[in-house]
Amino acid sequence: MDKLSYYTYGLTVAFLVWTASALPAHATPPAVQTEPAPSRVGQSEDQPAPLRLNTIIVTASKLEESLAQTTYAVTVLTREEIIQRQTTDVFEQLREVPGLTFVPSGGRGGTTSLFTRGGESDHNLILIDGVKVNRAGGAFNFNDLTTLGVGRIEVVRGPQSALYGSDAMSSVIQLLTPRGQGPAHATLGFRMGNPDTFEESAGVSGGTSLYGYNLAIGRVDSEGLLSINNDFSNTTLAARFDLDPHDTLQLMTTVRYIDSRFHFPTSSGDRIDRRDNMLDPRAYTDNRRLILGPRAVYQPVAWWRHSLQLGLLYDWQTYRDPQDEGIDFGAYVSRDRQYRLSADYSSDFFLPVLYDISPVFTLGGSVESEHYDQKTTHSGLVASRNAQSFYSQLRLAWCDTLFVTSGFRVDDAFTYGTHVNPRVSAALVLPGLNTKLRGGYSQGLKAASFYENFSNSAFSRGDPNLKPEESRSWELGIDQPLTLAGLDAALSLTWFSTTHKNLIAYTFTDAPAPTFLNVERTRSRGLEAGARAALPYGFSVRGSYTYLEARVLDGPASGAYVKGGALIRRPKHVGSLTLNYTGARLNANFHLYLKGNVSEYSFASGGSVLHDGYERADIALSWLLFEDRWGIRALTLEGKVKNLFDADYQEVVNFSSAETTFLTGFRAEF
Repeated sequence: MDKLSYYTYGLTVAFLVWTASALPAHATPPAVQTEPAPSRVGQSEDQPAPLRLNTIIVTASKLEESLAQTTYAVTVLTREEIIQRQTTDVFEQLREVPGLTFVPSGGRGGTTSLFTRGGESDHNLILIDGVKVNRAGGAFNFNDLTTLGVGRIEVVRGPQSALYGSDAMSSVIQLLTPRGQGPAHATLGFRMGNPDTFEESAGVSGGTSLYGYNLAIGRVDSEGLLSINNDFSNTTLAARFDLDPHDTLQLMTTVRYIDSRFHFPTSSGDRIDRRDNMLDPRAYTDNRRLILGPRAVYQPVAWWRHSLQLGLLYDWQTYRDPQDEGIDFGAYVSRDRQYRLSADYSSDFFLPVLYDISPVFTLGGSVESEHYDQKTTHSGLVASRNAQSFYSQLRLAWCDTLFVTSGFRVDDAFTYGTHVNPRVSAALVLPGLNTKLRGGYSQGLKAASFYENFSNSAFSRGDPNLKPEESRSWELGIDQPLTLAGLDAALSLTWFSTTHKNLIAYTFTDAPAPTFLNVERTRSRGLEAGARAALPYGFSVRGSYTYLEARVLDGPASGAYVKGGALIRRPKHVGSLTLNYTGARLNANFHLYLKGNVSEYSFASGGSVLHDGYERADIALSWLLFEDRWGIRALTLEGKVKNLFDADYQEVVNFSSAETTFLTGFRAEF
């Protein structure tokens, strides 16, 4: 435990002892007095653009707090914004968030990785209604994650392991399903376009003060970019059920099931394999994920609240590549499944106000058990592991002017032992100007994957004693709301500096020595800028820009990691601009995405090459045909054009990206 951890721990214990003697039985949660909290736990609070600073978020601290009071770099995407852009794939919507860079390989359904603030692609914790959905070791493929049933997306940038544990090295991204409310109503959607693409969705929701339900099902089919073996299909089921039997008790269960298949004819790039007539006609992957997340919140008295979040992730993956003469050396099949059972309990103490300081103290603990079972044509691997943790957090608010959040988490894992991760951050709102100055320090960690820990084949040997990967990050930021005649805007700027150490790399060693070692160290620094504004006559605009410097400080001197060299797939410059018009019947949305030159690894040269950036524009139009007619509440025609100006670009070297594509259809509400 380092000095900062001891300091944070000492302050936390001292404060708890002091409040234990001062706490009256009638203490009232300051959040009830000062914050517009949702009426139900986890309820979505969508806001029209621009995003209001009093929007309630929950991911940054596991407590209801407004954007105006949070001490972290946070971005919230609303359901309205998703509908305006007609976005089906989550990663396409998240391209608007500063600090995030997505790298899809080829066409729709290809492997889609996320790099945040220069971190690795497995450094992002993904939550769906509080349930962790990363594979063991942090990996997450965004290729089949859709916006079906999503009411809001919250993104917290920077290490968040003090609250969330392993995998929260660079960011936490949470998809929240809204609670069903009001009389039963249904939605039906259909779109079609090129290349032989079809999207269908249907949903029903409703509820009362006692219960709520929200169910949706969606299907995507696309032929893909290539004429040989490039189809993609995805079926998603999303549901949320609520029961509030008493004012003091709320029960909620969320379910999401994803079943996708992607046919891919190349692993090295279609621009190479097409030239050499080496496209594989039959290789494909099947992916299925089941996410189940029961949650209970019980608040027997005003000053004490209990929360229990259970989670189940069941993940199946199958890769098949039958032998094709002249293309494959032989047939290959890989089947792996893994599941995670988790439980997280926390107590929130809304402590008495003292000298106008409103404190909220949180104590919590979690346990998780992971199991992995892989069988391939040549080998197999079966392993299990578990981890336990304890965490605490103290949030102080003074006169809606100064906000301080501090905490730490102790993780004890079967594979990497005991580690402590602290974080502390503060925000000061300047009176009159409403300028918010914020800053903080935080640490993150990520456990090794099962393969890195336990593999035992002719090509690789894992090490069960690998250290967890770690990150340490500082950030400073400023948020400025602006309200002028006919203009309502919000601006933000964040500087960050992060060091990653003990990064795990594959190294060539003689058996039986481990081939996975903690040998890499990197550093990333940069600036993130964001802006939103509501303009006159129904117009609104939002934009983001990220400047990043990501360097290798130490490593195994492989082609991809050269000491002093730039990290691959982390562009220096990334930006986006979205202009939206909302009229009585017409909604028009124009989106521009810009990605600068980036270092990429080339197998042909055996080293890094500078890969060209690109600009891509999309446009989405919708027209309300009518309302309240023939039993239909509203019928809207929709149309979207991706890559409007037919830019010729590659996200990954030698992998083609889509030319101009069209989608058109309708959305009906009943």
